[in-house]
This record gives sequence, C-alpha cells and structure tokens, in this order.
Amino acid sequence: MLTGLALKELREIVWIAVAAMVVYFLILVAATGIGLAERSPWSEAHKLPFNVEITMNFVLVGACLAVGLGLRQTVGESARGTFQFLLNRPASRRALIGTKLLVGGGVYLVLAVAPLLLYAWWAATPGTHASPFAWWMTVLAWQGWLGGSLLYLGAFLAGLRPGRWHGTRLLPLVAAAGLTGLCTFFPWSWAIDAPLVVLLDALLVANIFYVARTRDFS
Repeated sequence: MLTGLALKELREIVWIAVAAMVVYFLILVAATGIGLAERSPWSEAHKLPFNVEITMNFVLVGACLAVGLGLRQTVGESARGTFQFLLNRPASRRALIGTKLLVGGGVYLVLAVAPLLLYAWWAATPGTHASPFAWWMTVLAWQGWLGGSLLYLGAFLAGLRPGRWHGTRLLPLVAAAGLTGLCTFFPWSWAIDAPLVVLLDALLVANIFYVARTRDFS
C-alpha cells in the first residue's frame, strides 16, 4: 500500500523534478564553462567559484523546487478531491502523510544537493579554473540547501491546512520563508545553524501530522 503511494507521489512530482534538473544543468554549464566557448557571454567560469551570484542561483532554484513539491503534494490532492480517497485506504493517516513527506522531502534533498556536489567537485579539482578555492566558500550554498527543507515543509503545511489562501492559510509558508532567510543569510556557525534548522523542521513536521489528524477532509 505505502509502496504504491510512494510510486504515485513520484509520478506526480516527476515533472517538477525534471524542470529543476534542466535549470540546474544550465546553471552548472554557465558556472563551469564546460561546453561553452572560452569567451562566451554565458560563461561564468572566470569568476570566483561559489561567489554570491552563482550561489544564489542554486539557492533560488532549490527554493522554487521545495515550494513546488510541497504545494503539488497537497494542493494537488485537494483540487482533485483525492485526499478523502487516500485517507480511507487501509493505512493510518500518519503513515500516509509520512510517506508523502519522505518522498517529497527526499526528492528535494537529493536533487538540490547533487548540483552543489558536482560544482564543488569541479571547483576543488586542480586545473579547472584559475581562481582560488576553499571549502569554507561553499557554506552559503549548504545553508541555502538545508534551509530549503523549511520551505518544503512550510509549503506542505500551507497546502494541507484548511482555510482561504488570502487568509491565514499561507502563514506557515511565509514563516518558513522568513526562517529560511534568517538561517541562510545570518552569519551563524554550522554548530548553531544546522541544529536550529533540524529543530524547526521537527516543529513543522509535528504541525503537519497534527493538521492531518484533526482536519476533516470530507
């Protein structure tokens, strides 16, 4: 039952994943210059690796991916009226919602981290560019990737909650966006930032399960 639900979720979000992969690919090509002429106006390989401009491209695509996944998994079900059907299957609400979270969250975390790892591997490889590189330069990118989990859960919770979109329904997503910005751009150390994001993620997950348990989907 849960395996079937996981496959269903993957089928429904695959177009979002493919769109994000295409954009990530274009960012990587521009950032590394691979496949582009040396003086191509699109190439940014001459710039310092993981500079703010390039890093923000990764972070913004990851943010759009996270929000798109969270809303697709919830608003999509509500719009088609399939929540009631799913929640009447022989599995608990916690298991069903947990499966959706694992699939959507897993797709975000894997898909958003892969281009960062590829870019970091290119930047750390001698002879690929003439600029200096140190691993501390990637901190903003990793903070943005980790903070994207808050956006995913905030979007999921906003889509799951009852209410009007112009009312309080969007509050979880707005709050998650603010917290993501705080955790990404404020000069925290990893010792503070990572546990803080994990704690906030846990609070959002707890709220998601509470809404799923108490909401009347009929």
